[in-house]
Amino acid sequence: MVKPYLVRGPAIAVMGLVLLVVGANLFDAVYQSVEPLLGSAFDIFADKQILPNQFINSTVDSVKLKEHNVIIVHTEPSSGSVKLEGTDPNGMSFEKESKDGLLYHIIQRSNQGGPYLIKVVNTGSEPVRITAVMGEDPFLSGNCNTSYGIKCNMVQISVGMVVIGLVALVVGIAIGAYDFKKESKQKKNTT
Repeated sequence: MVKPYLVRGPAIAVMGLVLLVVGANLFDAVYQSVEPLLGSAFDIFADKQILPNQFINSTVDSVKLKEHNVIIVHTEPSSGSVKLEGTDPNGMSFEKESKDGLLYHIIQRSNQGGPYLIKVVNTGSEPVRITAVMGEDPFLSGNCNTSYGIKCNMVQISVGMVVIGLVALVVGIAIGAYDFKKESKQKKNTT
């Protein structure tokens, strides 16, 4: 028979994992509907076709950016597969792949100035058409219109869920390991 205290660590870890997954999915869902809320939005690419294994690129000067920005790329057809690659003025690179015809990436403006290099690669086997916009991130900038209600707080809520979930996962694993070690030691002493 399993002793009840041996279940507490794994139970806490499972709850932490659930919070972590739900928070991450909530964060992703919020950014899939961010486009109408963007402030100071501008096109990077407007209805451009990319052949298979080809790419298009552009540069965006950091003076055009706000403190917190988001890039949104739409693909047509939505089954098309593209990858967003970029390099910021500090030389740090990022990349992200599309999912269901949409991808987004959050960037922070470099205070030293200079261009961001943006590249969209068609990683699929069929031609795709893409549209890419960049604008001020309403959630991280704090400029979200209150008429959007709870949506304005969803990023903070989802980040909080991820952090709490991660902490609970680590604590649950630690408690489980401690309890298991304690139980093993007790069994060893009784035999």
